[in-house]
Amino acid sequence: MLRKKDTTIKYMFHCVNDITPEIVRELGLEAILFDLDNTTVKDATLTTVPGAIAWVKCLKEAGIKVAIVTNTPHIRAFWFARAFGVRFHAFAKKPLSLGLIRMSRKLKVPLEKIGMVGDQVFTDVAAANRCGAVPLLVDPVENKWFWKNHYKKNRIKEKPIREKFLEEHGYYGDK
Repeated sequence: MLRKKDTTIKYMFHCVNDITPEIVRELGLEAILFDLDNTTVKDATLTTVPGAIAWVKCLKEAGIKVAIVTNTPHIRAFWFARAFGVRFHAFAKKPLSLGLIRMSRKLKVPLEKIGMVGDQVFTDVAAANRCGAVPLLVDPVENKWFWKNHYKKNRIKEKPIREKFLEEHGYYGDK
């Protein structure tokens, strides 16, 4: 069942490395889907952020299913899927949730047991909320963006949403 665009943050982390297998289980999740640019990869590069590959490996070794759902083009997503050793869905058109729904079926995990890790409120969080997955928002990995004007506008719009959430709840595990 698709819902309207909902940008409600449920959980917020400093970075992907803070989302441990123990936390994934604590949240009742069986699978993690993750974004690429500014989440696990430096924007528009072929460089993963420090610890991202080890993070995915740790989740997989703990029996958690992991896959990429990204708006990036197919060839780039394919390259990173090989580097991370996971399945992928490229050009997902988030905030639409079709990519999450398709990956849920491929992984054979119900949407409510899937966490969507990403850095953007209006794409990653909205896509997860729209289909009943659990949004896990992280801080963007860098402040220099290839698509600078696009990201700058979005970051300005999402700043009050992030700030309000942090004021009320803080980062997961910091309290």
